[in-house]
Amino acid sequence: MLLIPVLWLAGSCEKEATTKFGEQYKKTIYIVHAQGMEYSKDHNYENQTDNIMISVYCGSTEPITKDVSVTLKLDTHALDSLNHLNGLGNAKYVPKALLPAEFYSLTDFNVTIKKGAQFGVLNIPVHFTGLDADIPYALPITIVSNDANYDINPKLASIVYQPTMISKYSGLYSGTSKVSTETSAKSITPKLKALSANTIRIPIHNLVDDKEFISTNYMLLTIGDDKKSIRISPIGNALVTDDGDSQYDEDLMQFTLHYSYVENGKTKSVHSVIRNVEALEEE
Repeated sequence: MLLIPVLWLAGSCEKEATTKFGEQYKKTIYIVHAQGMEYSKDHNYENQTDNIMISVYCGSTEPITKDVSVTLKLDTHALDSLNHLNGLGNAKYVPKALLPAEFYSLTDFNVTIKKGAQFGVLNIPVHFTGLDADIPYALPITIVSNDANYDINPKLASIVYQPTMISKYSGLYSGTSKVSTETSAKSITPKLKALSANTIRIPIHNLVDDKEFISTNYMLLTIGDDKKSIRISPIGNALVTDDGDSQYDEDLMQFTLHYSYVENGKTKSVHSVIRNVEALEEE
């Protein structure tokens, strides 16, 4: 007698497990990473050709049953809106500038989300050679419509994509810098800024590394074709002289620098050894 309800219950659970409820909510189109509109991604100067990829997603509980074509557009209004919002109460905010058209190729603003898939990609070929590294360029893209008349999420319909330029030599470093006339070295953690595939900007010794002092407190490191030798030159009005024999160790991700600079009318010779923080963390 006890077997009957148990078997009935098992059969009931099996039926319930295979029940299909269908679509649970409306299909909605949106751009991935569009929260707050602002999105940045690293791009390496060493890549002669590159791509900005904007992913368009169809949110649903079931796959789409036919291809969906989504139309997007370049939207300067979205860029203006982001700059306005970020600038409110932030006097130090630097407005993003529209990426000049000569640095990318975009003629087709349509993305196809294939049947059975949930996203499609707008692939934008770009190149960054000659791009000013000190200007925060961005590409604003907005969804206009889709041929299935699915809802478009208004909070995720626009993205302001900012490419952040890097190189194999850029990043945060840690080490020491010693003036020849001083008895001990100073600990430094300079952030090296990529200006091209083989040139980086670095603060002089332990001078203030604020951007407003770029023309006086920074120098340029140019890495040779051998990826070892380094040429040091001044930036702007900085009084820097290359003392020679500066080297880069690719295995250690380490710079050894020899140079002189003038401060308060006095010439100071400097020996610095700095290593990429990423390399230190891996040890």
